Amino acid sequence: MTAVVCLLLAASVHEVRPGQNAQAIVDAARPGDHIIFRPGLHVQPLRKHRSMVYVDKPLDIELEAGATLKLADRQSQLEREPEITTDHGAPKSIDDFEAGGSYDLALGAVIYTIRIDGEGTFTWGSGGTFDYQHSKVPITGDWQDLSHGVKIRFPSKRGYSIGSLWFLSYDGPEAYGIRIGHGTQKDYIEGVRLFGRGTIDLNSHNNALPSGLVKNINACVLVHGRVRNVSIEGITMTNTMRSVMLYGEHTGKFLQGGAVGPGESFDAENISIIHTRTINPNGSGYLLGHPSHRGWLRKVRCNFNYMETATTSIEPNFQLDQYEVIDNVIKSAGRAIHCWRRSTNGLISGNVRIDDPTGKEVVMVNAPGAWQSPENIILRDNRNHLSEPLGFWANVGGGQDNRATGAFASVTGGQASLASSAYSRAQGHQARTKRVAEDALAAGAFQSPGDAQTSVLVARGVTHNDSSTELRPGAGLISIDPHSSVAFRILAVARSDSGAVDAVFDLAGIASRSSGEVSVKLQRTTPASQSAPALTLSGSSDRLRLEARGVPGEVLRWVARVELVEVVSGPSPR
Repeated sequence: MTAVVCLLLAASVHEVRPGQNAQAIVDAARPGDHIIFRPGLHVQPLRKHRSMVYVDKPLDIELEAGATLKLADRQSQLEREPEITTDHGAPKSIDDFEAGGSYDLALGAVIYTIRIDGEGTFTWGSGGTFDYQHSKVPITGDWQDLSHGVKIRFPSKRGYSIGSLWFLSYDGPEAYGIRIGHGTQKDYIEGVRLFGRGTIDLNSHNNALPSGLVKNINACVLVHGRVRNVSIEGITMTNTMRSVMLYGEHTGKFLQGGAVGPGESFDAENISIIHTRTINPNGSGYLLGHPSHRGWLRKVRCNFNYMETATTSIEPNFQLDQYEVIDNVIKSAGRAIHCWRRSTNGLISGNVRIDDPTGKEVVMVNAPGAWQSPENIILRDNRNHLSEPLGFWANVGGGQDNRATGAFASVTGGQASLASSAYSRAQGHQARTKRVAEDALAAGAFQSPGDAQTSVLVARGVTHNDSSTELRPGAGLISIDPHSSVAFRILAVARSDSGAVDAVFDLAGIASRSSGEVSVKLQRTTPASQSAPALTLSGSSDRLRLEARGVPGEVLRWVARVELVEVVSGPSPR
């Protein structure tokens, strides 16, 4: 037998103190080592791949409490050359637009918007996106002056699709705090752990920023290309455009609507963002996937984080697959969670939007024109804690923009549904419960929730001797909305306490109400067997009145299943 002796080298600990070159210490560390940023202000310039710290091997990087990794002033300055952003969602018969000249910087950071507005003409403006000051400018085929040294050219002169759109961004270049991967590294970078109670500060007030429309923007942490088995834990991120960005890369030509030509894909996978804090009142939060970096991003967790942002806090985006966004607390002046373009196989659950009294949704799921929408996304228990009040022991079990305000009510799934009556349940799309213990189902509404739905409820009552009583759903009524027509089917059973008397009734018809009393037309009233008890149905001012009459000498208990199919064609009463 041959003996094998393994020499294990213990991981080394490397300290980074304020004033030291953090990148040099990271470069000198061996795979598996532990880098510790000690408390204090660590002001760093941009070095490798436009980051303060670039990581290309397995390392534990800890920012201790009180440690702030801050970008130095003026590391990004306004540039004279633009970046062209084209709208990949809109079809273009020709896409040969060019930019030239040398911007004189007089307007500061600026976006020029150029749009084809007719055969052989274009419109343009420099006041921001979609702000046009000039229209029907003839296309010459040569370089044409716009303003402040900016020139553009349409070489083809004619044949451009009307509505074709381009943006010229004159801005600062991108900057990153800690970057893992540069996008097209051949081998995987894996086993990186970034953690601690310290802070990464991108110093956005003292550096020129990218426009937000361009391919690359600032982030405190960037994971890019062939990177896997990475965790980002506990740290605080501030003064940045995005706190964390994750995406793969692809070398193929980018085509309309998200397609890509032949090339090599550099994919990222198995990445966790947990227990972090984003305090970014002038920017955004977490970007998971990117339409301008089209490699795959798989197996991502963005859970248990706290964030304050001016715009979107969490954005699952293009080429993201198999992900979780769970139990995050979000304070956002824009979108909270926006699934934007095609992500797949996601669970978005238990997220709470705070400090928003305006009724904004917690999760939005959609895509711009010509892009595929997200697929197989499970939405569950996401709440706006001010705008989606819960009734006493009520529950919202899933979906989007749902509310349960009635006592012990629930919404079990779907979108934009409301369970407003006690003990009720709403489900589907734009359902609304109106009656006690009602079970309502809708698949959309004409104008407002509840105007096109079906529902079921249970009514009951007791008769003594030959008296009459109204069968009701608990303490409620079988109410009928104004401006509505309601088809009904009622199956009722009665039984005496002695067991000597029982009866079954089957009723069907239509109830209509404009603005006055309820009108009832019975199409069928069928007792299942001849018996002394009786059941009648009539309309009153605001409801169906289901009245039972008993028999002398008996106490009868009545139960009715009431099925309703209703349509409201006028203004909603509630």
